[in-house]
Amino acid sequence: MEDQTPLNLEDSPKLFGLRYDQLIACLGSLIVSTQLYSWLSPVPFMGHDLRLDVAIFLGLLGPAYCLFTLNHTTGHWEGIMNFYMSSQVYIPGPDPNPVRFLKDEKLPEFIDQDLDDSLEIEVNAFIEKSALIEEPA
Repeated sequence: MEDQTPLNLEDSPKLFGLRYDQLIACLGSLIVSTQLYSWLSPVPFMGHDLRLDVAIFLGLLGPAYCLFTLNHTTGHWEGIMNFYMSSQVYIPGPDPNPVRFLKDEKLPEFIDQDLDDSLEIEVNAFIEKSALIEEPA
């Protein structure tokens, strides 16, 4: 029996189920957090050592990055960062997709029945008034 697994050549290479940038982020955050914990002297705060909290926060930055970039490549996030951080001038031009709107399509009309009735009453009252005004002349 042949292997039916599709070959996806667009996938990034992975190690332990993570892309290389994700793996480096996890390992780097782990190393930085443990080294920072060992280098800092105790920071007492209300009877609690803050070194542990800071080390845990830094250690969780790598897995948070992995979750944030789970469905996209690094190039995607780099493009988003460049969009928001770089200065850009946008020159308006023609619509890149000119056939995006449906043409000659019969669209349903949604009319509020109460509004329609009230308008009809007002129009009839106006017609009756104008007829009364015209009669004496």
